[in-house]
Amino acid sequence: MAEHGVEGYNNSGVSTQLIGDFIEVPHEKPWRYQEGDLTVTRGSAWSGPGCHDGCGVLLYTDKDGKLVKVEGDPENPYNKGRLCVRCLDVPEVTYNKDRLLYPMKRDPKDRGKDKWERISWDEAIDLVADTFLDIKEKYGAEAVVFGQGTGRDIAAYITRLCWSFGSPNYVLFLSGCACYLPRVAGMAATAGSFWVADCSQQFTDRYDNPEYKIPETMFIWGNYPLRANSDGFYGHWVVDLMKRGMEVVMIDPKVTWLSAHSRLHLRVRPGCDAALALGFLNVIINEDLYDHEFVEKWTYGFDQLR
Repeated sequence: MAEHGVEGYNNSGVSTQLIGDFIEVPHEKPWRYQEGDLTVTRGSAWSGPGCHDGCGVLLYTDKDGKLVKVEGDPENPYNKGRLCVRCLDVPEVTYNKDRLLYPMKRDPKDRGKDKWERISWDEAIDLVADTFLDIKEKYGAEAVVFGQGTGRDIAAYITRLCWSFGSPNYVLFLSGCACYLPRVAGMAATAGSFWVADCSQQFTDRYDNPEYKIPETMFIWGNYPLRANSDGFYGHWVVDLMKRGMEVVMIDPKVTWLSAHSRLHLRVRPGCDAALALGFLNVIINEDLYDHEFVEKWTYGFDQLR
């Protein structure tokens, strides 16, 4: 347990303060300030659909409160001022002429046609509630499936709705079944739990923390982290570590920026990843390069694998 209110400095010379179990890093600028004619508000953003990160953003609004632009927050230790196009394009999404702002209703006989009429929020809630209750009365609560994607803020509410409605059918579906669930299942089967690569995201002073050791090598297999920032992992952290001496082995059929800057680029033919993995295992096992104590304590089926 960290002592409350203890001040200190990290390796970058930034003042820190221990608050309970947490380290507070004061920002040079307040959470809201003026920059010329624009008001800048600091925040975090999960840009939908599909983002799992929550990068630090600076929201620029004009005198009328209109969002003018979004930039990365350089004082945020997570993304250090860098953003992907999702956050950068938030103003365009916010004010897009085709964005839905109100509940819309369409007659079932016009399914597939662009024949929508605007209704009030009260009408929309009543319509949904009446439809749900009608289905429950005719077919039973189990006839309704309550589903969500991954990394959303709906989980706490949709589960309560599902249980209170009386349905046992709460599921993750759509993109979750295509990418997230297989990935998590693979992690659980091989490593016992969910994991992400260690790029010092657990420290407020990140790479300067004396307890952090830069990895010697990172294998990137079938993924391009500079574009695919999944499950709380920001891809540019890989570049941060490369600048600090970490080498990369890139396993990808394509030539990319990362593969061009990697120590080794293994251009497997599509569909041959399993053959490459078995080749790795053949060398690791036959040249006795594995941790015997770990295998004995934490694995089963090793003899069959060998």
